[in-house]
Amino acid sequence: MSSNGRICILQPNLPSKLERWFNRLYRTTRIANNQAYTKATSTFGYVEELLRSVSDPTLKNALIVCENAYKVVKDAFGEGIHSFAQRDYRGMLNAERIAPRAQASCTSIFSTTPPPKQNPLSQINREMRILIAMAIVSGSSIG
Repeated sequence: MSSNGRICILQPNLPSKLERWFNRLYRTTRIANNQAYTKATSTFGYVEELLRSVSDPTLKNALIVCENAYKVVKDAFGEGIHSFAQRDYRGMLNAERIAPRAQASCTSIFSTTPPPKQNPLSQINREMRILIAMAIVSGSSIG
């Protein structure tokens, strides 16, 4: 509270620019982590469905690689979300840093198996790469 001689002026306790910046990053990180976990979980389930209906052994093997990859991504973001809730941002990042390489194995397997197979997960993989990058970049800014 300050006074200019006649009028008493209340000055609210406004958050600083740094606090607002941190709060935005915090919310962005929370949203990105949750979206990455949700997408990884649904993709893992989708791959399991595909595996039940595929008879081609080459495609089946590629989908098994993707199943393993998305299990790693799902588990990494599950652990990351738990660490985030504990405000352990370094633990969150350590858990999530394995996700890009795991997810990339699902993309590369379709280009390395002879003959190259059509990747039924190409659009999902692209979206997942973006979500993983968003989560890790925003998390790195607060961690």
